[in-house]
Amino acid sequence: MKNKLIITFIYLLSFFYFNLITAVIGNEVHIVLKIENEIVTNLDIIKEKNYLIALNNSLSKINKNQLETLAKNSIIKEKIKKKELIKYYDLEKASSIMESLIIDLSKKLNFRNQEELNKYLLNFNLDIDEIKEKLKIETLWNQLIYDRFIDQVSIDEKKLRDYLKTEIEYSSNQLYEYHLSEILFELKANETPEQKYNLIIANIEEAGFKNASNFYSISESSKFGGEIGWINKMQLSKSIIKEIEKIEVGKLTRAIQVGNNFMILRINDKRKINKKINFDEELKKLIIFEKNKQLNQLSLIYFKKIKQNIFISEL
Repeated sequence: MKNKLIITFIYLLSFFYFNLITAVIGNEVHIVLKIENEIVTNLDIIKEKNYLIALNNSLSKINKNQLETLAKNSIIKEKIKKKELIKYYDLEKASSIMESLIIDLSKKLNFRNQEELNKYLLNFNLDIDEIKEKLKIETLWNQLIYDRFIDQVSIDEKKLRDYLKTEIEYSSNQLYEYHLSEILFELKANETPEQKYNLIIANIEEAGFKNASNFYSISESSKFGGEIGWINKMQLSKSIIKEIEKIEVGKLTRAIQVGNNFMILRINDKRKINKKINFDEELKKLIIFEKNKQLNQLSLIYFKKIKQNIFISEL
């Protein structure tokens, strides 16, 4: 019995090394990045490319160097967030909401269930557990931002109430909704909003909106090509409504300032729904939307601050 176990162990060990050597021969492994004391290899980059393409298929058509840059930036962002999260959470135990997150991802990618998602991921050599880990990091990051900064969020409920009353009176029980995509961009040193806007527009014309969003947007929606989904007009600020009402479906807004950053919106579709509008329900949605908007801005600021203290070297 003991000999059989030893033989089985040797066989499994040989099988493991055979597969490892095959992988190394097929893809010569070398270090691409160092993030503090962690290394990122070219195989990690390949895996991240596959992940990004799985979320946004149009990325398969962009320049290889651009895709390489996207993958590197995506890994850097995830590693930095994870380093910060382990200060506050036990990542091994934080798995209770993973199933609901997978369900949400399945819907986002237009799959009916997790089984369909699993099959889809296999096409990109991705495992569902790897995706769960990524979703866990994003979810815990959002929780961390909420816990640290919710007291800094300021909501002028009276102002929102007055705004909502005006909109409801004007709408006459008709809800207007827009299906939107976004590119939220920041300015680097010596850049003007006009320069950056023109650069992004040129990239949209060359590679398409989704790919431009992946490359330029600092919003989490960038992984899905900037798609936000259906938004009730009453949840949008006056400055945004003013801009989107100027354009038709399929068109882009000018650069709209959002805090210290700027946003380009595209209207994918729009619709009008006849229904009795519940004031309290719409007010609740508006407050949540405003809180999330402020928390997202605080998240970007916090991440940039952390990143400044992380040593990153490209090899």
